[in-house]
Amino acid sequence: MRVRKNVNNISDGTLLWYSRAVEAMKQKDIKDPTSWWYQGAVHGFGLDNSPNLAPGKTWSELSVWQQATDFPPPEDLVDSIYWQQCQHGTWYFLPWHRMYLQFFEQIVAKTVVELGGPEDWTLPYWNYCDANNPALNENEQLQALKLPAEFGAEQPNSDFPGLWMVERAHYKVSSKADASCEAAMQLKNFTTPIPSQSFGGVRTGFSHDSGTFGKLENNPHNLIHVDIGGAMGDPNTAALDPIFWLHHANIDRLWQSWIDQGRENTSDPSWLNQAFEFHDANGKPVTVQVKQVLSTETLGYTYSENYPDVKVRQERDSKLFAMTPLAGNEIFDTIAATTKSFSLGSQTTPAQLEFLPEKQQVAKVSALAKSSSQRPNQVIIALDNVTGSGVVAPLSIFVKTSAAERVLVGKVGLFGLTQASTPSVRHAGTGINVELDATEAFNQLRSQPDWSFEKVEIELEPSRELGEARVTVGRVSVKAEVV
Repeated sequence: MRVRKNVNNISDGTLLWYSRAVEAMKQKDIKDPTSWWYQGAVHGFGLDNSPNLAPGKTWSELSVWQQATDFPPPEDLVDSIYWQQCQHGTWYFLPWHRMYLQFFEQIVAKTVVELGGPEDWTLPYWNYCDANNPALNENEQLQALKLPAEFGAEQPNSDFPGLWMVERAHYKVSSKADASCEAAMQLKNFTTPIPSQSFGGVRTGFSHDSGTFGKLENNPHNLIHVDIGGAMGDPNTAALDPIFWLHHANIDRLWQSWIDQGRENTSDPSWLNQAFEFHDANGKPVTVQVKQVLSTETLGYTYSENYPDVKVRQERDSKLFAMTPLAGNEIFDTIAATTKSFSLGSQTTPAQLEFLPEKQQVAKVSALAKSSSQRPNQVIIALDNVTGSGVVAPLSIFVKTSAAERVLVGKVGLFGLTQASTPSVRHAGTGINVELDATEAFNQLRSQPDWSFEKVEIELEPSRELGEARVTVGRVSVKAEVV
């Protein structure tokens, strides 16, 4: 049984051989299924020449892909069943990426052996979740936010040149909130009609372009992608960054850890029987169904135990209402919303809410918990039809009243913004939809002496300059659970 280990806890030659394998795979023809370029294109491929992968840089999808051996690829390959297949904004997000990692790991391991390396090479994972691990001190937590030194910084690490990428905008995650895994791990359901309460995503068909994100996919998955930025921030180039694979190994680990807590995947046959196409380590086509990848041990690997651990845990902090799945009736009433789309700037942008008259409200925000023992009705802030282009840094969503300090509701990662905003045969181009659980934030506001729902304001704030990126928010709404 192979064991995937935390990259920060290994001291053997794992990363050295990974670097050498990357360099060797880059020498192969883009048409070779075992090449670095082909494997990257399985996730996504695009030739947009807009310089919007990072502010102040000239990087574009085209400039990244032009580096591929024997570029350009033939059109029949670009349009094949093997390229541009990543699943996002869907309940297939986790199983598809598990399959993807499995075959990639096999290809790298075979390459390592061909280069004279060990026969048991295994992909490590990058556990940025340790940034919120209470067992670690502050310095150790901050260290978890940084890319391993082997991946370089402004310049490559000379001993590990294959792990560096010039089109990597940042070398650490900008905040602990962007690396938070706890909220998703507390959820009980793999999929529900409510995205913010769906660990694994919402029910869809084939979904290559981002749409409506489940909890784990938004945070930490999307936030890590756009926080590192550059090639990592665009689905069409992300898998060409060597850190991509360690990031997704961690996401895969979190899925297995969630199951080990006693949770269950959906038993829906349409999910279990969905099949996807890949190539194995010998470049041979293979078809895999979701039901074949539900256990890592069945696939021949496991993960070293690491935070958040796999054991069923008790709540450490009673104030974390929003981290506990609420056993409500899943019926929500929209009680406030913007009525016009608006553009985001690099600074704080207010959402101009209009409020439903109280007599017309089915759900009452005023009915939030009156005591610490009473379960609050859940409040959700939804961002719908977010369209635009380029890589946008993590977007913070705040609520406030005129006299109160603003409260962070959560953060949104607009990974795949360009693709979700571009009409295609499969996708309407209507943008990204995200929901954030605002229950605890509203509880904090309601504790203020001058609390009044009609005084609530919502602010959106990107953590970095937009640069050439553009964002338009179609609608922001506040929904309350009907109880």
